[in-house]
Amino acid sequence: MGVLQIYRHEPDGSLRWVTSVDSMKMARMTIRARATSSSEEFLIHDDQANDSIMLRADGHWFYGKNDQKRLTPTSPVSTFLSSVPR
Repeated sequence: MGVLQIYRHEPDGSLRWVTSVDSMKMARMTIRARATSSSEEFLIHDDQANDSIMLRADGHWFYGKNDQKRLTPTSPVSTFLSSVPR
């Protein structure tokens, strides 16, 4: 896993860069610290693998913005999912 870029999903649909981290643990901690509400969404992008995943501040993973199916925070996520818009 390479450097992870964290982006905040803005209400207008755009993504705003937040910071870079070196692990998923740090990404989750950063998102929890920077979120203003539990439903706020963040995109985590792995530059090295060129893959992304959407994570809500409450810890639920989303396959894509229009996908209503979610995984609980304890569900295994072995790879990033490239179907999330960048």
